[in-house]
Amino acid sequence: MYLFLIVYEEVLEGEVTSLVERLRIERYIKWDEVKGEWKEKHMGTHVWPGEYHSILAMVEEGEATRLKEEIRKLRQRFPADEIWGWMVPLQEVI
Repeated sequence: MYLFLIVYEEVLEGEVTSLVERLRIERYIKWDEVKGEWKEKHMGTHVWPGEYHSILAMVEEGEATRLKEEIRKLRQRFPADEIWGWMVPLQEVI
């Protein structure tokens, strides 16, 4: 079992939502209007416009592998937009 964190620019909302639905990921939490800095600052202000969104999913190994591959494809299709994924082994759910 893995925790998979996806952080992406709001412009990719439709693509990521479609991905989650297509892969039938059922155990996740989504946060909108996440502020931060990676390649660029996105603070939701006129000085630093835009925001990130994020999804934290609990997935089986096969789902994690497919999710990783699909995020790589999105990065290739949309090189100007920011999207990342982090895959971490899940030890325990309390």
